[in-house]
Amino acid sequence: MSKSYKVSKKTMNMGPKKGKTVYSVRPYSYGTLTTKDIANQIAMESTATPADVMAVLDRYTYYVKENLKKGYDIELFGFGKLYLRFLTSKAVETEKEANAKLVKSILPAFRPSYYLLKNGSRVYNLIPDSIELVKYGEEKKDKTTGGETTGGETTGGGSNTEAGGTGSDNGDGLE
Repeated sequence: MSKSYKVSKKTMNMGPKKGKTVYSVRPYSYGTLTTKDIANQIAMESTATPADVMAVLDRYTYYVKENLKKGYDIELFGFGKLYLRFLTSKAVETEKEANAKLVKSILPAFRPSYYLLKNGSRVYNLIPDSIELVKYGEEKKDKTTGGETTGGETTGGGSNTEAGGTGSDNGDGLE
């Protein structure tokens, strides 16, 4: 399995590298798969029709929204947790001042499922067990199957055999 990346270039406008051109990498997406695309993929592997799968996914979306509205977090095992978070205007000095007026916006949030290794590091369930990073445009074509094979840097790893949680340290799933 591979994930393509593109090189990005920018000129620094502050810090010790001010005025210098620096390079980094960013993930490259080949596009977006829609719910209909995923429903068709699921239907290919099951006895359900694409319409059956779409109906279930539609109801899932409806109940996620309804239950978030009621104050519940929604966890899809092995995927992650959806919840609502507040974007607030400021912190106040007294408890009496802390009220709904501080909430500027309500945002949906997502915390991916993960499990912990013995050393305490997280392995996120949504990332494949091993993944090769390949520069976009430099993917190699597999002559026997017509598909792509890749060369690149392998990163990630681990197996999804240990139990895991969705984390709750700071609500953003990133550290």
